Amino acid sequence: MKLNNAPINLGVYREHAKTLASDEFEGRGPLSEGEEKTVSYLVAQYKKLGLKPAFGESYTQAVPLAKITPNNMSALAIGDLTFKAGAEFTARTQRIAKDYLLNSSDVIFVGYGINAPEYNWNDYERINVKGKTVVMLVNDPGFASKDPALFQGNAMTYYGRWTYKYEEAARQGAEAVFIVHETMPAGYGWGVVENSNSNTKFSLVDEENNASQVGVMGWLHLNAARQLFEKAGLDYGELKEKASKPGFTPIELKAKASLSFTNTIEHAESQNVAGILEGTTKPDEWVMLHAHWDHLGKVEKNGQTTIYNGAVDNASGVAGVLTLADALTNAEKRFSRTLMFSAFTAEETGLLGADFFANNPPIPTSKMVAFLNIDGMNVNDGVDYILQYGEGYLSIEDDLANAAALQGRTVKMDPRPQNGLFFRSDHFALAKQGVPSILFMSLGDTDPSFITKRYHKADDDYLPSWTLGGVEQDLSLIGSMLTHYAQGDVWPYWKRESDFKAKRLQSLSGGETSAK
Repeated sequence: MKLNNAPINLGVYREHAKTLASDEFEGRGPLSEGEEKTVSYLVAQYKKLGLKPAFGESYTQAVPLAKITPNNMSALAIGDLTFKAGAEFTARTQRIAKDYLLNSSDVIFVGYGINAPEYNWNDYERINVKGKTVVMLVNDPGFASKDPALFQGNAMTYYGRWTYKYEEAARQGAEAVFIVHETMPAGYGWGVVENSNSNTKFSLVDEENNASQVGVMGWLHLNAARQLFEKAGLDYGELKEKASKPGFTPIELKAKASLSFTNTIEHAESQNVAGILEGTTKPDEWVMLHAHWDHLGKVEKNGQTTIYNGAVDNASGVAGVLTLADALTNAEKRFSRTLMFSAFTAEETGLLGADFFANNPPIPTSKMVAFLNIDGMNVNDGVDYILQYGEGYLSIEDDLANAAALQGRTVKMDPRPQNGLFFRSDHFALAKQGVPSILFMSLGDTDPSFITKRYHKADDDYLPSWTLGGVEQDLSLIGSMLTHYAQGDVWPYWKRESDFKAKRLQSLSGGETSAK
């Protein structure tokens, strides 16, 4: 198969994937020896291909992280009720403080905790939550009602993501947030919530030590929530139904919340990595291909070491970026625009590397043509479709359909739109800055057992039995889109009215996130 007169070398791909997913790289955990080996490997590959550094004179961008481990978690007291950490609630903070105390904070139920002008929806309109504790539902009203005219029906919007809910609560001045967990609208069970929020987490650090963020980023088990509302003389099911309709009024639960814990905090720098193939006539306009390099690292427990190699998630994606970089740097014809090939850190802990890059870009965001992100490739046989995440957002979706048609394939919409995958990988950090961005992901699509047996587990290993038929066809498709953007004057754009579109228009008019 040819790509712009350059072959896609599956031998090159296989060697990259096998190497990055080997035990030697120790699961590619941020701030570990595995990171050092991974970053060194990527930089060496970029140099070998003749790519120039993307960050001035450097291939790496230092990402300052705080490593925060909560300790001595008390019970959560709300009125006369007490809830046990882990089993009934989780709590953590991203504020850089050794001790945290929530002391007799008024508790308010704020529905879905959403302020969305384009949907004429504001759960905070009739209440002042400054300094208070807010309890809210997961996902958004569209999922609850299944009404296609409400938000986007069954498909989760960004307003349904827990990241948004904490961000908006902080903007409203709330001190603590507890999201009521339900498996279906969350897309995962309580075990995922407990494991993801009870241990060490990473955070970016701003000049105010994250003081503007909510003090408590919490979750509440459904059974605990039912007890809480029953104690207040309310029925959870009835409240949930009311909160899913326009005009919902927040309810003060006439109870106060108290909680305390300490934090062990370490500061360190992780690394984003990127190289560029400089354009000939429009070198200041960048077309970007990306995959996050990090995974879960290794865990020492009971005298045994478990390595989470993350072969599919996401050594497969990084190998794809390196393989396309190899193909395009060896192409007979140079491109008018610059191509950037990148791998960022700390995607698994909240898109942190991507977020830092998006807010500290090497070029103005208005000069970023498009950002294509690979997060888990189809390492099995090829299929007659390509998956699309998000619908009606971007003109890139039309380009995806055209590229698929050239291969005799069709576009298949995300089979789990309620999980909001469009908002859960590195491209979204760029989308929030207005950069047209798209996700290529095949996690579990051609291997139904992957999610249950290998996703974020120690069994996500490289297998010699991978046929790589899906890799070959997808890299060809992605490569065709990259060259389409890099060769011409095409500027992908946002279709639907949204904060992303507004941000793009703002950047194009001069009020942009500038290079630093």
